[in-house]
Amino acid sequence: MENQSQTINQLAETKIPQELLQFSSLPDDIIIEILLRLPVKSLLKLSCVSKSLLSLLSTPHFINTQIKFSVKQSKNVNLRLVIVASVSGLVGKMCSVYSLICENSSVNVAKIDYPLKPPFGSAKFLGSCNGLICLTPMSFKLMLWNPSTGKHKEFQDSFVKWAVNCYIRYGFGYDSVNDDYKVVKIFSFSRNEGKFENRVKIYSLKDDSWKMGEGFYSGYVNAQSGMFLNGSLHWEVSHCRDSVGSSEIMTLDLSTETYGVMALPDCGNKNTSWMLSVLGGCLVACCNYYPDRTDMWVMKEYGVEKSWTKMVSDLTAPFGRLGYISPLSVSENGDEVLVKLGTNISLYTRRNASHKSLDIDSSGCCLQVQAITYIESLASPHVGE
Repeated sequence: MENQSQTINQLAETKIPQELLQFSSLPDDIIIEILLRLPVKSLLKLSCVSKSLLSLLSTPHFINTQIKFSVKQSKNVNLRLVIVASVSGLVGKMCSVYSLICENSSVNVAKIDYPLKPPFGSAKFLGSCNGLICLTPMSFKLMLWNPSTGKHKEFQDSFVKWAVNCYIRYGFGYDSVNDDYKVVKIFSFSRNEGKFENRVKIYSLKDDSWKMGEGFYSGYVNAQSGMFLNGSLHWEVSHCRDSVGSSEIMTLDLSTETYGVMALPDCGNKNTSWMLSVLGGCLVACCNYYPDRTDMWVMKEYGVEKSWTKMVSDLTAPFGRLGYISPLSVSENGDEVLVKLGTNISLYTRRNASHKSLDIDSSGCCLQVQAITYIESLASPHVGE
């Protein structure tokens, strides 16, 4: 609370535009507090009222404070999600992009504008942080996109020499020490006895360039994209690609660019696979039991392995279908869980083990569905904005 009060006081020292003061006798710090609570769309409309309002709402200090406020206030009951549904068409793969809002146990789905208009290749989500989403809109290109403001930035993907017979993993997050957004790309080459040599490249938004990072040896990195939390990216790593043996979490601190290891929960069963997620500001590990059951564990205190706690037990797939259940949000009492399973997004109710599928794509021929959470923020994909 003390840090937040200091931040509000610093913002209050900024000259409040007369357009606001003439309608209110409130103190400046209260006006700032009100502005921070407004939806991004309202802030964007205010910025068009006058140059002075635009100046206030465009300052890096206000934008960073609004991001911190949104991160702190975001809860599972008030999430925004972006969903990409890829379908087959005469011109190849097509994508429809949707916004999904979960509020008060209700789910609303609506199409939203996407920076690239169809036809275009199937986009892949690589990560979400502070309201920015990193994705691949087409071959050899990456994009940072803020769905709330509509701003986006495209940049070239990066490669390494002799990148054959390798698999690729990504990660996206925020380096708070250097005030920089970074994209991590891992090139993994199979070596002996289930070991992999990993070469790493890191993109800096501030520098608008790629550089070689420190490589490492590991088991098989299962997750296509690392989960960002507490300044670090997290990937689940198994000792052997096709093994059902022990696994662990590999971390990469984006500020120091150093690696670490965290233990997964002890599920007491070896015939399992793992999937990581972030819900309500906590790391979540989903233990998928073959063929159709999942337990969800939450790390209540980050970095403390003993704080792993089972949040949801025996979350089952509909019709006994095989597949990994990926959680998107969970109600405060843990009874309702919004999950992705294959091409299906559904609301799972634990008390009667029922699934209510969401009508995402009206064409009925959806090939692939991706979903990623984000917060509403003023974060810009362009340096200096």
